[in-house]
Amino acid sequence: MTNTAAKALTPKVLGDAAEHYALSQFAFAGLPGTKMPDNWKGYDLAVETDGHGLQRVSVKLRSESAGWKAASWFIFDDRCECEWIVLIFRPKDGVLRSWIIPFADAKDNANTPGPTRKDPWMRDISFEKLCTEPLCLYEGNWKMGGPFSPTS
Repeated sequence: MTNTAAKALTPKVLGDAAEHYALSQFAFAGLPGTKMPDNWKGYDLAVETDGHGLQRVSVKLRSESAGWKAASWFIFDDRCECEWIVLIFRPKDGVLRSWIIPFADAKDNANTPGPTRKDPWMRDISFEKLCTEPLCLYEGNWKMGGPFSPTS
């Protein structure tokens, strides 16, 4: 990739790409959806599911970088009004990894902000937590299935 091409990958471009990637994966799983207008409050996508109607989905992307090891977190606002959150990890090399998690489960497994945090509604989930149970069971969950358990 040229230096000019790398500069074109702004946070906005990457965020839009993540939303379109999620839409395509939902469509391949048989769940059609649509991207909401930019700056839509609370969620990024609306996805039609079998038996559960329209589901609101928030999409978050993290890219591996030099500082990734020190700050390997996915950050989200717990005031979002959505049913699902998609967390997409973009490694420097290799394949994208994605977790499609019911929003309530994401909140239950996210770190609780301390009493001095200036924005206590911002929650975070570490990459390490995503790679262990129960959250690891949601990796690749494009059909929005659940609840997950090791025996299901």
